[in-house]
Amino acid sequence: MIRKPCDNCDRIIEVDDDMAGQKVECSACGDINVMPAAGTRPPAAANRPASRADGLGLPPDHGPEQEVLKVRPAMIRAKPQLFLFYLLVLVAGLTGIVWSQLGTGSTLKTTTLIASGLGVVVVLGLLGFWKLQTLAAALEITNKRTVHRQGLLSKATSEVVHDNIRNVQVTQTFWQRLWNVGTLGLSSSGQDGIEIEITDIPRPERVREIIDAYRPLG
Repeated sequence: MIRKPCDNCDRIIEVDDDMAGQKVECSACGDINVMPAAGTRPPAAANRPASRADGLGLPPDHGPEQEVLKVRPAMIRAKPQLFLFYLLVLVAGLTGIVWSQLGTGSTLKTTTLIASGLGVVVVLGLLGFWKLQTLAAALEITNKRTVHRQGLLSKATSEVVHDNIRNVQVTQTFWQRLWNVGTLGLSSSGQDGIEIEITDIPRPERVREIIDAYRPLG
């Protein structure tokens, strides 16, 4: 039996001895590998130099693909003023509902009850829609690639292999810096412009640091 780590993902490939010198596709990543002669020892992982990922305490960039980080757009931190407005309207609506139930009924109280009830329903609906928007987007970072997923029912996926990432952009306004959120953009060597962009993610500089740990620099 011939055993050899994949040149791309380091997953161990096992084939029969008669496949020596033949090209074999890695079942994990699809990379084509030429199998060595039987009895050849695979290179020891211990001989690998320490990577930037090792220095940050992250999973190694070699070996099987592992999920390192998964982030979704922030909700309250991304738009605190809007959330505060919704909260005030919600409190006012609930207060109006409670007041309308006190004492005897009147036209004013009936009108207040209807208006307050509609206000509460609308605000709860907007908050629910806002939450669904944050759940519909996700950025998944592994030790091999970065994947952007968009959508709940219908989904769109875009990914960039870390070896091909040419530029990582972080954009933050003054208020976003205060709340530590921002927009992250990735571009690869094979594409013009930004290939992956996700807005309102928390700790964007930390996300960039993790991606930089797995992509070639210099």
